[in-house]
Amino acid sequence: MPDNTPTTHEENAARLRQAGKCLRDIEAGRFQCDEEKPQPTGELADEPAT
Repeated sequence: MPDNTPTTHEENAARLRQAGKCLRDIEAGRFQCDEEKPQPTGELADEPAT
């Protein structure tokens, strides 16, 4: 279960609206969901540094 579960109806409704917006953006070819974290441009975190 996620750590940040919504506690109120308002929080849940806001998350649903944001998720719907993200899905519409993805369908339109825009991958700019606010919840996504940008990937670092350097090495991947699970690869050892050389």
